[in-house]
Amino acid sequence: MANSQNGFPGLESDSDRLHKWIIPGTGRYFVMRNGSAGFLLAHFAHWYHHRIEPIDGGIWDEWGYAYRPVRDGSDLSNHASGTAIDINATRHVLGRDDTLLFKVRHRGKLVVARTRIATKLAVTYRRTIRAGAFYTGRKDEMHYEINASLSMCEVQARRLMRGRRGQLILAANPGQEAVIWS
Repeated sequence: MANSQNGFPGLESDSDRLHKWIIPGTGRYFVMRNGSAGFLLAHFAHWYHHRIEPIDGGIWDEWGYAYRPVRDGSDLSNHASGTAIDINATRHVLGRDDTLLFKVRHRGKLVVARTRIATKLAVTYRRTIRAGAFYTGRKDEMHYEINASLSMCEVQARRLMRGRRGQLILAANPGQEAVIWS
């Protein structure tokens, strides 16, 4: 099986490496790779729901696994390896670069959502997740993908799983802690 752009192997839809990641308190889920890569994206989606904008309003436009090439390309999409998600896709349309300019509260101040996301990805996730909002070419403000090796993802997942948000994610997704540690 071919690898997706980030080097993870593509997965068939019946793969036992795919997991339906429940995002606690949202009524939503993403089908993603099991273990640390999926955990990091689920952790991020939960944070995004609480700190940027709700993911559970309106139509279901939260997308995860899909075996397909990159839009308008031939490389295998990171969605095909279960290592990418799209959040509020109908609000953050592919090709637009102005949909994350609204303000969110952070430490008592209002900051631009895109700036807050960039800081969170750098500090908390230590650049294991990349946002399509920061692509140099066509912007994809709905899109978040694993941008690190499995070993780097494991280090960050093990660190984050000890926190409150990590414990909520693991409680909603039984069996995934064992996959992260395996």
